[in-house]
Amino acid sequence: KNLNCGSKIIQIAAYLAGGMFNDGYTFTLEVMNNMQLQIGPHCKQFADEYDKHRVDRQDRRTQSTSKEARTARKQELVAKMDEFAEEKGLLYGPGIAD
Repeated sequence: KNLNCGSKIIQIAAYLAGGMFNDGYTFTLEVMNNMQLQIGPHCKQFADEYDKHRVDRQDRRTQSTSKEARTARKQELVAKMDEFAEEKGLLYGPGIAD
């Protein structure tokens, strides 16, 4: 493969990607500030909202995959199946076809 950039650019890209993964858009604002770029209020507002949604989304994912959530879903499914069996009766079993 041919790369159109040097190793320094790849290092910078890896640094930016790692920072974005760990800290979200707040990291990008810090980099822009270190480069002495003007950061407007809309940029800060966007970064704060995006980071808040990112954290909220991860919290929901964590809650839905926790052991307690899986156990609750399993118990709910068992309750629905029991309710269905009581309502409809057995659909199959020995001697039903006779």
